[in-house]
Amino acid sequence: MSTGPAAHRIGQPSPLPFHLGTAALAYSQALMAAPLSDHERFPWHPHLAGSAAALGPDLDQTEVAREIAARLSATVAGLEIWQRHPYRRTLREPPVIWSEGSARLLDFGATPEATDPLGPPVLAVPSLINRSYILDLAPGRSVLRWLAAQGIRPLLLDWGEPGAEEAGFGLDDYGRRRLLPALRQVLEEGGRPVALMGYCMGGTLAAGAAARVPEGVARLVTIGAPWDFASTRGIAGSFRALIRSEGTERAERLLEGLGAAFGMVPVAFFQSLFALVNPMQAALKFQKLARMDPDGAAAMLFVALEDWLADGVPMPLPAARDLLIGWQIRNDTATGRWRFLGGEVDLRRVAAPALIFSGRGDTIAPPEIAEPLGRLIPEARILRPRTGHVGMVVGSAARATVLRPLAEFLSRRSG
Repeated sequence: MSTGPAAHRIGQPSPLPFHLGTAALAYSQALMAAPLSDHERFPWHPHLAGSAAALGPDLDQTEVAREIAARLSATVAGLEIWQRHPYRRTLREPPVIWSEGSARLLDFGATPEATDPLGPPVLAVPSLINRSYILDLAPGRSVLRWLAAQGIRPLLLDWGEPGAEEAGFGLDDYGRRRLLPALRQVLEEGGRPVALMGYCMGGTLAAGAAARVPEGVARLVTIGAPWDFASTRGIAGSFRALIRSEGTERAERLLEGLGAAFGMVPVAFFQSLFALVNPMQAALKFQKLARMDPDGAAAMLFVALEDWLADGVPMPLPAARDLLIGWQIRNDTATGRWRFLGGEVDLRRVAAPALIFSGRGDTIAPPEIAEPLGRLIPEARILRPRTGHVGMVVGSAARATVLRPLAEFLSRRSG
């Protein structure tokens, strides 16, 4: 490997000062708590009780400090390994069969992996916050190419990076002027209703479309799609509760200020919100990278994911307002106030069979947020893979727990 950052590497784990500062703060608290650890009322987590007992009554703060220093060093070492890693994404894009503004429709039925270019079509709808290629990340880790190999024709709605034409778009604009035209393109070409498959907030948008235009949708799949934001569990839930108690005006002013300063709500703002969901995640995962063989498959996948996370896109102010204020704070989706494609979204109007994936380890759209979507759709089945939000599409268990039931659901054999 080269000694400096790879020339093609994008960005850093943003916000880097937050990630490093959170790790230092958390570990310093451990150092201060060490002398109290043998006290009978010390609040050890139940699953740590056995390990705590093995520490003995005389826990040496010096040993704790050495361990903290080793972990922080490993975090920095992992960051450096990622920065200089030679991996780069080399998958060739499939043909573009439709485009409008920054959006494109990519036909994975025309890739080398495809076995039936005329197979049952599925329109894949990704999130607006991150790049769409999470569904086509790397060889052997591509949801869309794997589906194409099963005789299905995946078509990816790549939102692209918003330009001047999308600068004033809210979520309804994205639905009316990008999602619906892409859906019509597929309907006109195939002459039959189309399956919709949405990942993350793309799943919520797909469900909204299935409720508003049910006649065009043959099947609905959502993977880690949020719906009911009432939960106050975890840091993200506590943050929502705090904003609600203080009123939404401050959050709206913050978004307005970001929009005025940058023209769009910048990537760093969303990355900061994701960091709040699991403040120690970055430190722990880069420590894990430091222990890997940098030339091994696990490290390659790690770097591919980090490159994708760093390669974010800004969001138009109206869409960010809809997402963060309308959905996250006001909970318009679950309370029946979300207006999309010309009217309020009522999931009971979804006429198509639906398959809802809710990861048990998902911290972005945890089960209490994702599963209400499935309980409202008349013909929905909820599957609960033991994995996280991103793991459902690129993890080691994704093929067995998500992709195989997904392919069966979308194929002709499923009726």
